[in-house]
Amino acid sequence: MRGLTDKVVLVTGGGFSPDQVGSGLGMFMCVELAAEGAKVVVSDLSLERAEATVTRVKEAGGDAVAVAADVTDEDSVRAMVSAALDAYGRIDVLVNNAGVFGAYVPLLEIENKQWDRVMEVDLKGVFLATKATLPHMLERGKGVVINVSSASGVVASEVGAEYTTAKHGVIGLTKQIAYDYGHQGIRAVGIGPGVIKTAAFEGAEITSDFPFYDLTMQAPAGRYGEPHEIARAVCFLASDDASFIHGHTIPVDGGSPIR
Repeated sequence: MRGLTDKVVLVTGGGFSPDQVGSGLGMFMCVELAAEGAKVVVSDLSLERAEATVTRVKEAGGDAVAVAADVTDEDSVRAMVSAALDAYGRIDVLVNNAGVFGAYVPLLEIENKQWDRVMEVDLKGVFLATKATLPHMLERGKGVVINVSSASGVVASEVGAEYTTAKHGVIGLTKQIAYDYGHQGIRAVGIGPGVIKTAAFEGAEITSDFPFYDLTMQAPAGRYGEPHEIARAVCFLASDDASFIHGHTIPVDGGSPIR
């Protein structure tokens, strides 16, 4: 990808745990970004998980540092940004990847605390990390913000109302960042992953018991996505090759008909 060499990329939710459902997307992003020559700041709620990703990056010959941060806490997010600046002196790209899933139940069965948790991480976390990083980018007159939404950011799905609502919000926030700061050198874009076979499913046989099996297999791709396919798309959006893409969220979902 053009223009990624020596760029500093901060990735939230970049940690890795092999037994955690959903874990792995951020790790693959970090590894692929580093393979393209970027210097990566791996942020995660768990320092241990962040360090696990840094180990993989370095084993592949890349450059990365680990930072523990809670994206729902403004002070923690500010400390995360400061740590990134201390490590590499600047932040060229912010990837807002940290997220949690919904409860997989209808709206009336969602507890208030579950709603609040998903909103705090999946939507407010994007807001706080962007708010903390933007002043530095604006001072330099350039920067890229990549927000990870979901196929559930454009349609409803069985993941649940709290997740669907938050991911719709991420797409709206992406548009607003582009609207507010695009003329000041900030490029805001989003990515909408479909159903991805993450680390917790590694080596498992795909059966009808898997989430969204029927809908996924009915999609044009006829399969689950692989983490590296999302990671490569993030690399493209972070690169100068995507310099004319502003405000849009790109679906990477195999044509998934999730509804």
